[in-house]
Amino acid sequence: MVQTQTGKARMIPIRLPEVQVNRIDEIVDTFGYKSRTDFIREAIEHYVKEVELVKIIKIRDIPREEAKREIRDYLKSRDKAWLDEIADDMGLDFAFVVDVVEELEKEGFAKEV
Repeated sequence: MVQTQTGKARMIPIRLPEVQVNRIDEIVDTFGYKSRTDFIREAIEHYVKEVELVKIIKIRDIPREEAKREIRDYLKSRDKAWLDEIADDMGLDFAFVVDVVEELEKEGFAKEV
């Protein structure tokens, strides 16, 4: 067993189609990797870092008036905000946010810039 910076390494056997193995071999040769294993390890590390950056947003289902109050409070705390930011930060459906903000615009509370 190999020791890594974070502890013991574990072996995970996988099967790959021949076409994919050939592509990996080409990359290993082209970019000077020591081995397929080094390339695959680096590829996995890169992908794990990428996936960790993904933000998962749970959409809340709240009454319109409650959303309106929350969006109003959100906008009070900022000079301006994009609609997608409001939806993401508050966990609300984007189309729902658009409708509520349009209503707030008609009431004179918010304005499009």
